[in-house]
Amino acid sequence: MEESWIILNSEEDIISQQFNSENQIEDWPWNFTGIQILDHLREQLSEEEQAFIDGFECRVLQPGKKWQTGKIRIHVEFCPDDPTEPDSPLDEIRKMDR
Repeated sequence: MEESWIILNSEEDIISQQFNSENQIEDWPWNFTGIQILDHLREQLSEEEQAFIDGFECRVLQPGKKWQTGKIRIHVEFCPDDPTEPDSPLDEIRKMDR
């Protein structure tokens, strides 16, 4: 099954460490937000490296498109163990066929 990553709302979504995980982050609270992760990274990085969090100007070339100017930055993503399928407008029609 293909992994499905979701971009988290860094200000509102709460991240909770798993109590039974082998990958617990010591000296971190059990619950935190993406902003707290990014702020922690910002403290650890040099001023030049912080541009990856705050964003830096660049150009991007995507297949079939022209060069586009803008900014790029790091964000927090989540990959659920059991991703839910998005609701399809066709689901009701499929149910009627049964």
